[in-house]
Amino acid sequence: MKKRIKRFEAALLSMAILFLTFSGDMVMAADTETQKTTFPVHVIHKTGDDKENFVIVIMGDGYTAEQQDQFLEDVKRKAQGMLSWSPYKEYSDRINIYAVQVVSNESGISEYGGKSVDTYFHVKAVGKAPGFTGDGAEKARKIRTELEDDYLDHGANVGTIHIISNDEGYYGASVNPLFSFSANCSENLDGSVMAHEMSHSIGRLGDEYGRYTNTPNTSDTSDPDMIKWNKLLGFRGIGITMAGTDTAFAPSRKCMMRWLDQPFCEVCKMELVRRLNSTDYVRNPQALYLADPEITISHNRTGTLDTDSEKYRISEKNITKANEESLEFRTVVQNMVDREQHLKMSFQILGEDGVTVKYKTEKEYTIPALTNTYDPDAARESLSVVLPVVYGLSGGDRLDGKIIDMDTQEVLATDKTSRQTWNTVNIHYECRNEDGTNSAIPDTTPAIVYVPEDSTYILRKPELSGYTCVGSSIDQEQIKITEDGTDITYYYEKNNDSSGDSDQKIAECTTNPVCVTYDEKPHTFDITPGEGVKMRYRLTEDAPYTLTELPAHTDAGNYTIYYEASSDAAKTSYGQASLEIMKAATDLKLVPAAENLEGGGKVGLQLIRQGIPEKEKVNMVCDSSKITLTEMQDDRWEVILPNETKTYVFTAYYGGDDNYKESKADCQVAVTKKEDQSGGTTGGTTEETPGGTTGGTTGEKPEETPGGTTGGTTEETPGGTTGEKTEETPGEPNQVETLSGKIILLRPKVIKNTSNVENINTTLKKAVIEADQQAKNSSIRIKCNAGKRKKLIFKLERSTIKLLVKKEVKKLQFDSGNLRITMDRKTLKEIEKRISVDVYLEIRKADKDILSRRAKKLVGKHTIYGFKIRGAKKKQISRLKKGKITVEIPYRSSEIENSKQPFAYAINKKGNIVKQKKSSYDAKKKAIKFTTSQLSKVLTGY
Repeated sequence: MKKRIKRFEAALLSMAILFLTFSGDMVMAADTETQKTTFPVHVIHKTGDDKENFVIVIMGDGYTAEQQDQFLEDVKRKAQGMLSWSPYKEYSDRINIYAVQVVSNESGISEYGGKSVDTYFHVKAVGKAPGFTGDGAEKARKIRTELEDDYLDHGANVGTIHIISNDEGYYGASVNPLFSFSANCSENLDGSVMAHEMSHSIGRLGDEYGRYTNTPNTSDTSDPDMIKWNKLLGFRGIGITMAGTDTAFAPSRKCMMRWLDQPFCEVCKMELVRRLNSTDYVRNPQALYLADPEITISHNRTGTLDTDSEKYRISEKNITKANEESLEFRTVVQNMVDREQHLKMSFQILGEDGVTVKYKTEKEYTIPALTNTYDPDAARESLSVVLPVVYGLSGGDRLDGKIIDMDTQEVLATDKTSRQTWNTVNIHYECRNEDGTNSAIPDTTPAIVYVPEDSTYILRKPELSGYTCVGSSIDQEQIKITEDGTDITYYYEKNNDSSGDSDQKIAECTTNPVCVTYDEKPHTFDITPGEGVKMRYRLTEDAPYTLTELPAHTDAGNYTIYYEASSDAAKTSYGQASLEIMKAATDLKLVPAAENLEGGGKVGLQLIRQGIPEKEKVNMVCDSSKITLTEMQDDRWEVILPNETKTYVFTAYYGGDDNYKESKADCQVAVTKKEDQSGGTTGGTTEETPGGTTGGTTGEKPEETPGGTTGGTTEETPGGTTGEKTEETPGEPNQVETLSGKIILLRPKVIKNTSNVENINTTLKKAVIEADQQAKNSSIRIKCNAGKRKKLIFKLERSTIKLLVKKEVKKLQFDSGNLRITMDRKTLKEIEKRISVDVYLEIRKADKDILSRRAKKLVGKHTIYGFKIRGAKKKQISRLKKGKITVEIPYRSSEIENSKQPFAYAINKKGNIVKQKKSSYDAKKKAIKFTTSQLSKVLTGY
């Protein structure tokens, strides 16, 4: 009997277990009918489309079913804490955060060699570093796939996933860009540990207290020129300091990546922003990251770290500290899109009245496009303008520094940006019910966005899974934020399909790229909306959708339009379309009246232009500067060619403009010398020489004299010849002289106070190529007298530099008439390596305002010369690593100075003069000569 009872009890127990098992499955099935993912998803922070915002997913491990409310509270607190740190704060409107309520069987975290806890992801801590074990990583990836396929806005990707373990131990780790971990220790109450670990994953940042050096914020070298963050050195406390070992270096001693509760350093902030805008996760990235500008006096750029930099920072509160100091207005920018950015820096000091301008300077910059995401440094620039030593500043004077987008004229930042007030905007999500009431949408938490005070906030009306946004509490597309705690509510209607909107029809819109050639007519985009679809447009990726008609463009260029397609019966879709208007092709033909001429004489040249507007000027040049071209009417020129055997090449060149391509044409006229009965020439010309000419030749070689030339050449000094002086002025030919004695004459272009020598390249290349083997170990001189012009700029195309290096030219010399600079072969090689674009050598007369008060007295009336080498994109070489340059400066001593030895002096950053080592005086040439690797400002004295 007892056995039967036991068997009966066993049968009942089995049936109960079986019933419970089926009941559980049925409950799960019922839940999943209204749920598109394995576990519920809670919106923690959503401000825009998941394709336009960086998506962060936070999952719990070690939270049981009864602890899910605690999990959500933990996530809210930590997420809001993380978003309060810069740069997450500035990008709080560009980040979406979701919490996935993963249920574990047991609470806590497993420990290696210790306790074992039954959690969903099997997270185990090894020391202080938690990580997945078993199939934990596979489960997490499966949830990510569910989110991307069935929950997030269509086409969006998860940027990173953070796992919070329900344990009070001090744990944290990042295992790769996708996964990072933290726990509920007291240090992580406000999300500091989570922010640190997640920044490893998002920014690929390293620990600045470690020994590894393979991340953007760690380095294995302390060389300022080679370190990864060399463009940020000296900016807002960025320098070079030891990390975890004496062979590992970091940019800061106080950074979130070294110490919790410290702000991120500028290096880490820039890298985080770049990754938050990666096109792998964000469809329309922000175009530019611009670090908060600062104004400083001179300081050490490698050793002024962290808060030490504050004592060099100048504001209107301590403006008198800048007296007798130079002031630098500086920022660092990172281009984040594949197009150039054009910025202008403007810096002035105003009097107390706000009107009187005491000092002012400005400078324009072109920021290179981000063409390679693996080389962001190529699209990163340090921008600054400097006011040389300032005097007479008093309390009440005002600082005014601006950084302006030259394309839109928008002020992007000022010297006061870092001190601006931040207000919060609270984003709420409510459902409009059928009875006319509103109610909070389940599984959502109001988002908190940080917005600068008095700035404009654009309402982006994000969609929610299963809901369609139908409006907002602000009946406009944007709002000016003037106070903290502004509330904005987005209103939604639930989609008809109760299981969600994954199968809901999307508002259709067809686009095709348009590519046309400039024809002076307006063109627009090819966008065709589907039936019943309403279109709205915006011109930039961060503007509101306010346009209802497509804009038209006439000028050549690449244009993009962003659209919003909406329909009552379909889900709103977004996209963009492109329009390219190519420059119109042009063509030139140049036809001489005679291709062969005996004895010289007048020749007509007829220009035939195709596709070039009549009003556009076409330039005509001859390869011999002795020949003068006279422009007639109807695109016709005339020249008079001398009686000498020579072939002349004439070139017509149209430089093009914003809408037309450039073009050129050339022709040749061959002259055969016609002898007269006396055997001489009938009015020939002299051989061109650096010293000048005395008229025609009689067949005899002119005799050279020490004091000048009578048709031959004489050795030149930086100060000119020692005999009769032939004065050169801007606009006269500049000369290229090779060792063979051949001289080629060109003309510079004079604009205001600057002489630009840009037409040297063709002739220089021709001279080197014709010299062939003789070019090796030769020296080349380029000479152009700047006259009274303050600046002389020599332009060398990159192809010219490469040719000089390839042909192993020994020296390249530039002579401005006042200053002679000679580059050796190593310098040419270094320029080719360090500057990948056209190269400009600037020789200029510098202002004496850069001098300290004491230096001004010592310098007196002596001229200060400055010289620098820069690329077309403003990249500058301030110090040569291997090469050397030799500088010669003319110097004629006064009677007082006759008994003293003159020297060359350099000017340091503080405006003081420092004697140039190993400078020597050549009494014969009356010039001071020295060799240096530092490009700076110099002068002569005794």
